[in-house]
Amino acid sequence: MKKNYSIIIPHHNTPELLKRCVSSIPERDDIDVFVIDDNSNAKHIQTIKDVCNRKNIKLTFTTEGLGAGYARNVGLKQIQSKWVLFADADDYFMPNAWEYMDAHLNDTADIIYFHSTCRFSDTGELGDRHEQLVKKIDAYIKTPNETTEGVLRYNYNEPWGKMIRAKTISENNLFFEQTRWANDVHFCTMVGACAKSISVDTSEIYCVTITHGSLIHQHSLESRKCRYEAILRNNAYLRKIGKPQFQDSLMYSLKWAAKLGGLKAVFEFIRLGKKYDADFSIGASNWFKNFFRSLNDYKGKKKYITK
Repeated sequence: MKKNYSIIIPHHNTPELLKRCVSSIPERDDIDVFVIDDNSNAKHIQTIKDVCNRKNIKLTFTTEGLGAGYARNVGLKQIQSKWVLFADADDYFMPNAWEYMDAHLNDTADIIYFHSTCRFSDTGELGDRHEQLVKKIDAYIKTPNETTEGVLRYNYNEPWGKMIRAKTISENNLFFEQTRWANDVHFCTMVGACAKSISVDTSEIYCVTITHGSLIHQHSLESRKCRYEAILRNNAYLRKIGKPQFQDSLMYSLKWAAKLGGLKAVFEFIRLGKKYDADFSIGASNWFKNFFRSLNDYKGKKKYITK
């Protein structure tokens, strides 16, 4: 039977959350689920095998410990389907997700963006990690033009919450960066650039969670530098393809450099930026507004942050 969907899930040391994730995916013959374990501790191995003991789940153990980007690339080499989706092991799909996605099986678009939602993983309370992505979709629906479409193509920097045509990935030899943090930023931008056309649907298909110790909540100077360099590389790519107006502002990274490493770290970040011919004036008109808004980014989430 021809496969309609491949879902790629990188995993590391969270088998109970992985169980919730794979349980949200139906056991259908047209769905392949690729769980790529990124060198989990030996004590978790049997539980991971038990969680993945399903006929449409293909489990791969890797021992290199090179992170989620590497794990996703391992999954990409195995797909044989029409559409590709990505999920993080601590997230899950919404109950009606497959009904909504099945309605788009024969769409001609190369990417279909959906609404998502967010919950705190431990309490189930509503979070906010989805809000900016929903706003980007709604802006395109309200005013479809080159700018709002470009924001989706080049600034929707999460691999989940969308259906991606497998041919768009394979024919353009797209892959994830093998970095510990922000491995998905450049992949998402390249997919958006290579897509012949895109589409949107306001149905909620995915729940991204706020989980203690997850990569997004790891804040150290090392992690911030890694994320910053991912932005610098991606901005350079956007300039190369003639889309400089969609570059990310560097202000947020400089703020974290100051907070975590003081002036010495700020000067180091500036030197790095100059290596990539970075434009530090991007978004300058909104710097002050966004700076003070960013002070509340982790309000109510401090217990979920690790260094």
